[in-house]
Amino acid sequence: MKELSKMDNLDKGKLLVGLFPKELENLLQCIEKQCKYFLQQEQAFRKGWTQGGFFTADFWYMLVREADKSVSEFQSELNKRSNRFTDQFFDGYNALFTLYCFIEYADTPECNRLLRQAIQLFFGNEKFLSITAI
Repeated sequence: MKELSKMDNLDKGKLLVGLFPKELENLLQCIEKQCKYFLQQEQAFRKGWTQGGFFTADFWYMLVREADKSVSEFQSELNKRSNRFTDQFFDGYNALFTLYCFIEYADTPECNRLLRQAIQLFFGNEKFLSITAI
């Protein structure tokens, strides 16, 4: 196994879901919940978008739509197959939305304590994107 500092998001994602296979459904639900939230509030978020540079509203909503599409198309597989889950949500830029979802989820009381610790160990607890609706 690679040392943590040499792992990319795909490596960390595979390790996380490998360590917590029973949490796969909860992790998928947290992604699905965030997708619905952002899609329902899209107009408000776009209106109040203050992030500059790389994180444009268009870029963010491309990530949201990709995650939502994956949930819709592969839901039954994503609940059962950790490889499918990591391929869909941790590959490339898609990992940015997934990390946002997981860091948010780790702050909720619903998140398993050990899973919270693993999320924070692998991905940190700093919210790298501040998004608010007006």
